Amino acid sequence: MDFKQLVTQIRRPFSLIAMAFVLIPPAVNAQTAPLPIGPVPNARQIEWYHREIIAFFHFGMNTFANVNEGDGTANPQLFNPTALNCNQWTSVLKGAGITTAIFVAKHADGFCNWPTAHTNYSVKNSPWKDGKGDVVREFTDACKAAEIKAAIYLGPHDRHDSRYGTPDYSDYYANQLSELLRNYGPIWEIWWDGAGADQITSVFYDRWADTVRKLQPNCVVFGTKNSYRYADCRWIGNESGLSGDPCWSTINPVSIRDEAAYITQLNHGEVDGTAYIPAEADVSIRPSWFYHKEEDAHVKSVAALWDLYFNSVGHNSVLLLNFPPDKRGLIPAIDSVRADSLHRLINGTFKNNLAAGATIKSLHPRGGNYKAASMGDNSESTYYATTDNAFTDTITFNLGKKKTFDVLMLQEVIELGQRTTGWSVDYSSDGKNWTPIPEATEKQAIGYKWLVKFKPVTASKVRLRITSGKACVAIHAFGIYKEQMATPD
Repeated sequence: MDFKQLVTQIRRPFSLIAMAFVLIPPAVNAQTAPLPIGPVPNARQIEWYHREIIAFFHFGMNTFANVNEGDGTANPQLFNPTALNCNQWTSVLKGAGITTAIFVAKHADGFCNWPTAHTNYSVKNSPWKDGKGDVVREFTDACKAAEIKAAIYLGPHDRHDSRYGTPDYSDYYANQLSELLRNYGPIWEIWWDGAGADQITSVFYDRWADTVRKLQPNCVVFGTKNSYRYADCRWIGNESGLSGDPCWSTINPVSIRDEAAYITQLNHGEVDGTAYIPAEADVSIRPSWFYHKEEDAHVKSVAALWDLYFNSVGHNSVLLLNFPPDKRGLIPAIDSVRADSLHRLINGTFKNNLAAGATIKSLHPRGGNYKAASMGDNSESTYYATTDNAFTDTITFNLGKKKTFDVLMLQEVIELGQRTTGWSVDYSSDGKNWTPIPEATEKQAIGYKWLVKFKPVTASKVRLRITSGKACVAIHAFGIYKEQMATPD
């Protein structure tokens, strides 16, 4: 099974609510669709959620100065990768099943990984390729060749440029932003780091966001602090890749603007938040963001990455996983092997939904095209919904025989807003005596995807209880699985 098939099976996205019913004649689809509740995602956010895992590439002057936070004084002569190959980077991502990557074009040290016309502090004054190289170009070309979506981190903070924080710096940054958005093809996400950028006011971002929307209207904006008004996704509140439980897609924008005082809200979201700005959970596969040889023995284990997957993607977020290229300009082999093994673990576990084919009954079915069977029918365009006045429900899956499982997955119809606020899962062998799964008891958020792993249980029946909500239930998918590593292809 290739990655595209796997994605279809375990997340089964659909781009518009209308897909669920436009193909069904009114005479057959007698029931109208549920109405959205609260803030809902835009098209960029829906596509962003479907990425699930995004790669981060921190590579630049800091790599060669062997630091994580350069002060902007390192000599461009230090930058000289001996075997830079961005096609190797994208090959690693293909093996890991990752379809989007963000490259750090300029970090806070101010060194530019492309031959910008607006500063001499760039690759054009390095010995690499006699000053004629362009890492951004090689990155975007490699992404295009590998059918990976290319994205850019352009650090607002700049320790090298003396104009930082002034109107002149706003011009400088706007010019560089325009270079990147005009000359390198589609840019899928722009990453506006808030670290150290307190002198960048909302007035600066007003201008820069206008540039993004004019030049790359489909570009996702990772926004923080003073760029909060333009955020399609938010910081998770840590750099450990850990989303909260619950983790709501909604939040009050002031919590992003004043992040130091609202770390809990960033991590958990806010159930009654006024804006739909889901969380992106960033973390490095190594202890540091930039490569250091001494960390070769400290690459995260497959088990640690598996936990990260459940605590990010499995907590209604997107995992942003950093792969720092070394001084050669290559992703080290150990990082590649761990990422590939994570992909095989995801593939092996989620390829077989043990609830597929189950007989499903619910207390408050909406009818029409919104049948309970839609939760396990592997369709991209159908979902289950209750009647408008039923904010709770009990949905029972008769598996037909006893099955052993240790993972469950639940997805809401995100296009309709975040609706469910309480749920639990139980299992039984006779349909009369029910045992709760402790890790899946009295949960709150669902959203795009919620995953739970637990000690293996054996049962012939499974029960999903929706105990509270803001509106009628709208569940896209439910699945139970047995954790297992897929064999290499």
